[in-house]
Amino acid sequence: MKYHHGNLKEALIQAGLDILNEDGLESLSLRACAARAGVSHGAPKNHFANLAVLQAAIATEGFRKFAATMRAHMEQAPGDARSQIIASAKGYVAFVEDNPHLFRLMFSMERKLDLYPDLLPASREAYAVLREVASGLSPDNCENPVHQTTTETMLWTFIHGYANLKANRQFYTANAETGKDPALEDIFPKFLYTEEK
Repeated sequence: MKYHHGNLKEALIQAGLDILNEDGLESLSLRACAARAGVSHGAPKNHFANLAVLQAAIATEGFRKFAATMRAHMEQAPGDARSQIIASAKGYVAFVEDNPHLFRLMFSMERKLDLYPDLLPASREAYAVLREVASGLSPDNCENPVHQTTTETMLWTFIHGYANLKANRQFYTANAETGKDPALEDIFPKFLYTEEK
């Protein structure tokens, strides 16, 4: 398919997303994206100086989709704090399972956030979802008061770890015992929650 010059940038990003989804991160290249978009192999240079710049653009779109997926799950859930946290976590897991190579690319770019102007805001947009739901956790069940950032980090660590283990089918013990992955609700810590706002 041929693209008009006006939407070549978006077409190349979409081509990259498609390649990641179908062929994996190792297959992503400027030449492959150009071929997928139906343009000459030199055409991407008009928008992306090199592969790293294209990867940053793809990762930026990935973070936006990531945030949207979590929020979509939250919109379908009750408004209490626990339900919203579980829903955001399910959105997180669903995104990782549906986009494993894109997710890998997104988080491989973390040390380069300052190099690309659009990447950092998109990353923060996704993190803002976790920040929002983490505000519902109460520190009252902790031996010592904790800073909000600690709560956010704890929640992110739990969900990120669960999502990666599930996506990579690494719940060996649980699978051996029950024949299926442990449900998120079953293993999620029994936190206390603040009153609804």
